[in-house]
Amino acid sequence: MDSFQWLGDLPTWITTLSIALAAAQFLTDRKRRAAEEARESKAQATGLTAWTVSDIETHDPKVLGVVVSNSSGSTFHDVVITVKIDGSRVPRPISLKILPPGAYFVAYAPKAKFVWDFPLPIEACTGVLQPYMNTDGYQIESIEFADNLNQRWSTDARAVLTAR
Repeated sequence: MDSFQWLGDLPTWITTLSIALAAAQFLTDRKRRAAEEARESKAQATGLTAWTVSDIETHDPKVLGVVVSNSSGSTFHDVVITVKIDGSRVPRPISLKILPPGAYFVAYAPKAKFVWDFPLPIEACTGVLQPYMNTDGYQIESIEFADNLNQRWSTDARAVLTAR
């Protein structure tokens, strides 16, 4: 019996093992929850997209602009969209304090003080908006925004989404 005395009593070992297993389970669950939260946050962020368009029914002057789409079901905040039109970066970005769900058209008004008109719901536009798909001269260069959890995100010209 004395040769096994170093093992201590059995209830102490069972308790120690139980605590170790509970701690391991807690850490595993915490990592899983963090991964799920990150995945959910990124899923919301992927709901914000934008692209350059022109109204193919207007000609003199041609109406140009950007369609901004929020398909996430939640709002985005502090949205800043940098745009290239006719091969040059527009000097002022589109800045929106809040972007509710939906699709909006923001007309480019180069002669106006703020360069961009107020966003209108796509349904309110009377023309036909055609996206620019075969040119780098008309494109979204970057989007920076915060989701409803205040996580900051950005995209580049290729729409690669990055948490900031």
